[in-house]
Amino acid sequence: MTNRKSIYLDCIGPGSTEERLAAAAAAGFAAVEMPSIPAEERAAAKALFEKYNLICPSIMTTGAWEYPATSPNAEIRGKSADCYKLAVDTAADMGCDTILTVPGAVTPEITYEMAWENAAKTLALVVPYAESKGITLAIENVWNKFLLSPREMVQFIDSFGSDYVKSYFDIGNIVVYGFPQHWIKSLGARIKRVHIKGFAMKGFEGFKWTQLLESTIDWKAVVDALKEIGYNSWVTAELSPDSRGLKGIADDMDHILALA
Repeated sequence: MTNRKSIYLDCIGPGSTEERLAAAAAAGFAAVEMPSIPAEERAAAKALFEKYNLICPSIMTTGAWEYPATSPNAEIRGKSADCYKLAVDTAADMGCDTILTVPGAVTPEITYEMAWENAAKTLALVVPYAESKGITLAIENVWNKFLLSPREMVQFIDSFGSDYVKSYFDIGNIVVYGFPQHWIKSLGARIKRVHIKGFAMKGFEGFKWTQLLESTIDWKAVVDALKEIGYNSWVTAELSPDSRGLKGIADDMDHILALA
């Protein structure tokens, strides 16, 4: 794949969907990740992607934080499963094969053990439906106090025994408690999609989100790890542009991806 650059729709800036897709294409992105959308909006959205010669590589599930899969409340878990199924349907209609899946969170009321059990129950409701549509549930590492080591993420993914449960690895999200290149090697072929963002970490003195090349991430080590596991699919930017605009993000991604 020559151009692996993608960006999440809501990071592009204000404007209509068409205006944002046009801006992404003009900046040199080959793909744009979409959120879940209602059935009646999908045909028009797909037509816009075709108009601007863009790919929709994945769908970000909406509602997963509002209705966490880790909830002890069965009704909320049911709504969580519905959110995932909406994303699966969006992906199928948009012609992509992956949804970004956030498996809930650990909270003062939800213990780690409860989170594991409830998230597993919730996703188990969705896996057969996703399989029937040929859509992968790609579980993202997020700041949810859950699945905090690569070994746990591997165990959780493998517990479903399905080729349609994988990892959506977020390079920037992991920096506060790990090294992305280590996680990439541990997850290996389980990585279905990748998010990229800048993150600066200086010991325990503090941290902040940054532009890609302003971060403390060892991009050469990250790219080498991705190459080692044979990853050659979409890399989706999840950050807002600076004064350089979207072209600045695209240029930074070109610099990073060229390190291979």
